[in-house]
Amino acid sequence: MSDRKDNYNYNLRLVDPILSDAPPAAADMPEDVKADYEEARLVVNHSTRAAAALLRLALQKLCRHLGEPGEHIDTDIRSLAKKPEFGERLIRAADTLRIIGNNAVHPGEMNGEDIDNVANGLFELLNLIVTAGITEPRKWDAMYEALPEKPRKAAEKKDGRDK
Repeated sequence: MSDRKDNYNYNLRLVDPILSDAPPAAADMPEDVKADYEEARLVVNHSTRAAAALLRLALQKLCRHLGEPGEHIDTDIRSLAKKPEFGERLIRAADTLRIIGNNAVHPGEMNGEDIDNVANGLFELLNLIVTAGITEPRKWDAMYEALPEKPRKAAEKKDGRDK
């Protein structure tokens, strides 16, 4: 006989699968970012505030992979905004994710219903940032590196990029 003090038979316990409407993580999402993303997917149906806060944390970690310190998310986003490879829409996506994630944990900033209405879209925003900040540059670099070396070096010399 078990030392259990309740009458619940844990051997017969059924667990509902956790299903999420949130999209899966982008293929090139770094593992530490993906861990928070997947945790957010697990909780979004139960707590959009928790999911928004986790996605904000994932964005902060992603900033490190985009060449920023990753200590102060707002400072990192402002720095990314100055880089030519990050367009205004990408920065707006990052700000949207940051602001909603912050407001999810600060009372009075944003009501829960507003967060509920945009929660699944936050997943798409983080995937968009990964695609634009990691996947696309990798593809562009691979295509460029596949060019014949002589004309590629000549083009770099013309532009002063041959340093």
